[in-house]
This record gives sequence, C-alpha cells and structure tokens, in this order.
Amino acid sequence: MTTPGRSRARTPDGGVLTQLVRARRIGPRAVDAVRQDIERDSRLGIGYLGIGAVIVGIMMLIRGLVSFAWTWAANDWRLLTLVAWVIVIAAFAAVVLMARRSRGVLAPWAFRSLLAVDAVALGLDYAALLLGDDPENYLTIGIGVGGSLLACVTFRPLGSILAATIGLTAISLTFLGWQSFTEPQSAAFGFAQLVLTVMPAFAGIVIVRSFGQLVQRELDRTVIESTIDAPRFGLGLLASSELARLDLAAEELLQDVATGRVDLPLDRELASTASSLATDLRRTLVAGRRETWLHHAITESEYLAPAVTLSDPGGLAGYLEPVQRDGLLSAIWLIVDESGRSNPTIDLSVNGQDVPSRSTADDRMGLPIVMSVGGIARRRIDPAVWSALSRVGQYSVDARAGRLRVSVDAHVVVPDASR
Repeated sequence: MTTPGRSRARTPDGGVLTQLVRARRIGPRAVDAVRQDIERDSRLGIGYLGIGAVIVGIMMLIRGLVSFAWTWAANDWRLLTLVAWVIVIAAFAAVVLMARRSRGVLAPWAFRSLLAVDAVALGLDYAALLLGDDPENYLTIGIGVGGSLLACVTFRPLGSILAATIGLTAISLTFLGWQSFTEPQSAAFGFAQLVLTVMPAFAGIVIVRSFGQLVQRELDRTVIESTIDAPRFGLGLLASSELARLDLAAEELLQDVATGRVDLPLDRELASTASSLATDLRRTLVAGRRETWLHHAITESEYLAPAVTLSDPGGLAGYLEPVQRDGLLSAIWLIVDESGRSNPTIDLSVNGQDVPSRSTADDRMGLPIVMSVGGIARRRIDPAVWSALSRVGQYSVDARAGRLRVSVDAHVVVPDASR
C-alpha cells in the first residue's frame, strides 16, 4: 500500500528541483521515492543540457561545412569528402531522433554504429587529403565528428563519450604529428582545427558531470536534513527500507498460512525462513532504539560517511533541538563539502561525562560537543561554519595541536528520566 508521502513524491511531471523541495517538506518517507524518481526520470534532469548540446553540435556541423565549401576548389578528391559529410550528417540526425524517441537514452548499438560511421568518414577525408597535392586543402570532417560526440554527451554514459573523444584526439594528434614533419607550415592551422574539433566535446563532458554532481550533492543534503525533525532514536532511511522488506516477507508468509497454502506445522525450510525473518526484525527494531538522528545523518550520507567519525554512546545528540541540529549538520557539511582539493576528516564526540545530573533553573543542561578537524587549515574553512555553530551554542577554537579542535557548549532541555 502506498503511503501518502510516497504518493506525493512520485510526480511524473515534477523536475529534479521540485522533487528536492518536496523531499525537504515531507521528510524521510519521501526521500527513497525521490531517489528512484531522479534515477528513473530523465537521467538527473539533464534534458535541457542535452538540447543545448545538440544545438551546439549542429553549429559545429555548419562550421565544418563552411570549411568544406572553402576548400572545395583545392580538394581534388572532393567527392570523397562530400560522401564523408553526407554520412556524418545522416548519422547525426539518426542518433538524435532515436535518442529523442527513447527519452534521451541512446542504445549501445546505435552509439557504436555512430562511431563506425564517423571512423569511415574520417578515413575518407584523410584519403582525400593524402591523395590530393594542393597545400590549401585541409581536413574538415573532424569538426563534424566532434559535433556528433558532443550531441551524444547526455545520451550515453560519460565514460563512453570520454573514451570516444580521447580516441578522436589521439587520431588527430597522430596525423598532426605526421603533418608537422611533412608540411611544417600547416601544423599551426592543424592544431587550431584540432582544438575546434575536440574541445567542445570535452567541455560538454565537464559540464554534464558537474551538473550531475551538483544534483547528487543536493539530494544527499536533502537526505541528511530530513533527520533534523526526527525523534531522538529511530530508524534511518536504509533501515526503514530493510524493515519494509522484512515486513512484506513476514506478511506473505502469514498470508500463506492463513489461506492454507502452507500447512502447519511448518517444514524445516519454511521454519528456518520464519526464524531468520524474526531475528532480522528484532535486530532492526533494536537498532532503531540505539541509533540517533545524527548517526543516520552521517552514515547514510555519501559525502559525510567517509569523512566523519561519530562518538555518541549515550545518544545525547538526540536532545538537540531542531535549530541546533540544523546548525551542527550545516557546519559539518560545509567543512566536508566546501574544502576544495583537501580531504578533511572530522572526529565528532558528544561527551556526556560532564553533563550535570541536576537541571538548572530553566530546566536546561550543558551538552559538550567536540569536533576535531584534520586535513584542512583554519583559513580554508568557510566563515559560514562559525555562524552555523553559533546556532548550536557557544564555541571555542584551538588550532595549536595540529588538528583544529572546536568545542561547542550546547544547552538542551533536560531529558525526562523515564524516557
């Protein structure tokens, strides 16, 4: 049965940013659905980038045709180059139409066919250049091949586009090296043609990859921010998915027993399955009473998990208020995500040894939080980190021990002893 959160998150017409906003509002119930929607729909929302890549690819084809027209009189074997341009344009149009019909995904065989056609076209243009003897003639089909690869940058995995572009670069450099020995005066122009051929494809790869990383970071931050309003202890997203799977398996087994499809007593195999289900259910539910929201926010984040080590045996981080939780998570996220080329590590400790046993007059207690940050200098930390920590409590910074030690004195409501 679909939960209300899931039904709201699964909106076929919603874009990636819309889904992220909904996930922030709905909370943990919707994040799994958002992940699946983003992976299933339009490959991380790069459809608009794909349209732009196709348009730039068409412009490269036009630029190459202008060069072909410029060398028409100097090309003694112009018919070979003309055939090369015809098949390159036909292949370009075919792959774009196929990708559009399949919602921006190009089949592997179609991409391999495009590469084969482009290789034949390159061979024809090279043959026309080598067979002729006019020094004013030069290669033009490479620009069209580069435009074809650029148009496919969102239709295929970036690895395959990168490999094809590197192959085109290697072929072009090989010919350019040979040309620098035979016709040194043409080497500079050949290099300019090489840049025009491959640089747009490399730029497209970088742009699409950067956009994908941006969306993944936003989604990852949405996941960890969904824990801000979570109870002190509870199940994380991964554990919730596992619990749902176990619950379904147990329900199916009980349904089989109730309808008579399975006879009682259970045979050895089904009894072992039922015992395993019961053990896994207990293990998952017990874990939900030991792991705080902060534990789930760190372990279920692709960015924070490798960099942050949490020590909170008493689960005291669960007493932080939502504003304090948001400040602490923001500070950790900014240190890890905005660190540039460095790879910082954070040892986070929520120490309960110094927590007073008696409440203050306003029923609040001090909660010491210590962050030991390594691998990054203090001057490279975003100033917004200190603003975020100020929402947690009063903090002090000590950078004398080689690592940056940040101590935060948070004040939280005294927990009920009965809880």
